[in-house]
Amino acid sequence: MNSYFKFLSRNRLYTAIEFFGLAVSLAFVILIGSYVAQQYSLAHEGPDWKRIYVPGTADNASLSYWDKEELDMAVPEIEASSRVVLMFQPVVSDAGESYTCSGLQIDQDFFKVFPRYNKLKGGSIEAFEATDAVLLSETFAARLSKDGAPVEGKIIKVDGNDKVVVGVVEDFRNTLFPYSDVLVNIKSDGFAKNPKNFQSIGNYSTFYLTVKGAERKDVDAKVMELLHRNYGPDWGDLEGWRTYRIDEIFLGNKASGNTRAGDGKMLRLLSIVVLLLLLSAVFNYMNLSYALSGKRAKEMATRRLVGASKAGITWRYIAESVLFTAASFAVALLLARNLVPMMNHLLLPQEGFQTVITQTMVPLEFKMTPVYIAVYVLAILLLGTVCGLLPAWTASRYEPINIINGSLRRMNKMVFGKVLIVAQNVLAIFMLSMAIVMEVQMKHMADRPTNSAVDNRFTIGTTARRTSEISPLIDRLKNLPFVERVGVGRGLPGSINMFYMTESVSGNQATFAPILCDSVYFRLLGLKVKEDFGHPVNNSIWFGESAYAAAEVSDTSASFARRFNMNMLQPEYIGGVVADFPALPASDARGGGNTVVVVARPEELLYSSNLLIETTGEDKAYAKRMMQEYEDFYMEKTGTVQSSWMHGFLRDIFREQLAPVRRTVRLVELFTVLSVIIALLGLLAISTYYAEESTRQIAIRKVFGGDVKGETIRNVKNYMVLVGVACAIGIPVAIWASRLYLARFAYRIENYGWVFPLAILLTAAMAFGSVVWQTYKAAKTNPADCLKRE
Repeated sequence: MNSYFKFLSRNRLYTAIEFFGLAVSLAFVILIGSYVAQQYSLAHEGPDWKRIYVPGTADNASLSYWDKEELDMAVPEIEASSRVVLMFQPVVSDAGESYTCSGLQIDQDFFKVFPRYNKLKGGSIEAFEATDAVLLSETFAARLSKDGAPVEGKIIKVDGNDKVVVGVVEDFRNTLFPYSDVLVNIKSDGFAKNPKNFQSIGNYSTFYLTVKGAERKDVDAKVMELLHRNYGPDWGDLEGWRTYRIDEIFLGNKASGNTRAGDGKMLRLLSIVVLLLLLSAVFNYMNLSYALSGKRAKEMATRRLVGASKAGITWRYIAESVLFTAASFAVALLLARNLVPMMNHLLLPQEGFQTVITQTMVPLEFKMTPVYIAVYVLAILLLGTVCGLLPAWTASRYEPINIINGSLRRMNKMVFGKVLIVAQNVLAIFMLSMAIVMEVQMKHMADRPTNSAVDNRFTIGTTARRTSEISPLIDRLKNLPFVERVGVGRGLPGSINMFYMTESVSGNQATFAPILCDSVYFRLLGLKVKEDFGHPVNNSIWFGESAYAAAEVSDTSASFARRFNMNMLQPEYIGGVVADFPALPASDARGGGNTVVVVARPEELLYSSNLLIETTGEDKAYAKRMMQEYEDFYMEKTGTVQSSWMHGFLRDIFREQLAPVRRTVRLVELFTVLSVIIALLGLLAISTYYAEESTRQIAIRKVFGGDVKGETIRNVKNYMVLVGVACAIGIPVAIWASRLYLARFAYRIENYGWVFPLAILLTAAMAFGSVVWQTYKAAKTNPADCLKRE
């Protein structure tokens, strides 16, 4: 290996570019590969993952409280079932101290459906059957334990209700279900005391484990029949009933926050992008190694002269390549370990208006377990062998006679090297085009008009059933000097989570997405009124233009208005028509929908008690003060701290809705920059090598009348032709991929053809800048000096 190390030291530029490109790309392959593997392991958690399902709608894997009993009675193929609800920051009180915690409400059968969570550290799972029972995590139990005393049997308060600690379970760490300080028996929920009611759906995810050998289609048929019977045909036609297996829940993000959230589309996109980055680095490594094999031609030919075989030369190159790859991999592992915080910052949502989201996302972990180490060793051997085969094949062709007759130069035409240059630049221009398209699409979504007021609007989501429960809070907020008005309602433009189906005049079924609110909330929305029919605002329904057409409104009388009974609100008037406003976030694939606003008196609103507040500005101090009033109100009312499930200025909320798309775009842009840098560095190194190899030819042409300008143009043109070929291949692929990507969004850019000429221009400019200087230096070489060296 001494000759190999000496060779590397003599060619420091090429070595540095090879090493940098491979190490950096491998670092990100390790990070993203680990993240994808860890995400998929959660999606397939436990040996029975193929038998665990949950019923739901097309949007969410959650229905009502009563589904468990119905499933257990009606479907004999179900072995066990359990409801699961993620608790929103429950407050635990013990010995005069309060703790804001995380928690799950579950049935006792949870541990039959998910036996891997049945890791008891103390107490009894059987005792969890009691409605006042609670299990604590190992970590939280240690916080409550005084001097190491057992916590079993301790009476604590959870959200103000007395609970008995019946056991301690091992922490949920990076599992399908988020870490929970407390596991509360779900039968203590208020719904357990009410008669069965399937008129609405809620946040209860009911997981069921089928018996071994049960066919999914057979079980699905019985579950669908049950859902249609209980909920009626309207819900089924409106939402579309579904069953989800746990991998479909996780990768499709369909669990309404009751499990950790994943994004299968993002995982697939990241996998493709990072593999393209690796491919670019491998092409760069192979190309430089192939080019540099000519520099070692005399050494290899001499080895053949003293008895080395072609196979020996081949294995020597492969061994050197594996060694080089191993060194790059070692540096990549160090880089990956240090880049984990940065990657988690890009991969995970930051603390925002919905803080509960942060605990449902799974962070990336850097692992060096035996399985990971084995995968790394296998990757080194495989990658090193692949990267070493091409230069090994080239070097094995050299014969001793090639040294004598001077044919080494003629043999080194680098035809395959040019193919690799084209391939590398195809990847670069493809990723550059995609990054620009994704950035333009994101800006397009961020600038989507809502046709409503956004400035100086702050919202607080409450869990109050009726407005009267929070009337004192409304009065406290009104008394703040920077608050102008406070309205009560449910839903915002771009953030509506209710849909109703109504039959139009002609008998067609039309789906509507309503905002339900009082008159103050309605005015604060600032919708653009297109037509006002002059009726009182209270008890009126206002249609977006598309909704007005879909409803086929024939008159504005009370009899017609009553057709639109939404959430037990009975409008008496058709108030008017407003400009269409969106129902869903700009990143949603389902489109805007037919949006309406139903205005009622505050006392008539049910489960529509979110606050919309007009302020004199959007100062962070205002937000802090309003949330302090909210927390103080609930502390005085219930004796516990109650966090809002959503709060913030509307502008921030709309921006936060695009956070998942923004994170994906930033990652793609990061990998694109790395890919382009690697491609340009490779082009720089190859142009340097070609310049050295072409010096003699340039010198001869200059002797016969050539000049520096002509030789520079001629040689630069050769590279630009390769870049042109790369563009001709890469742009059609980028156009196809762009269409595929944009199809994910209902609100998407249309006229984006200009992106691809821009990508071509940028690629050509960067390629020209990376080769022109080396080519110009070669063209300036004095012919006498060059020929003297020859």
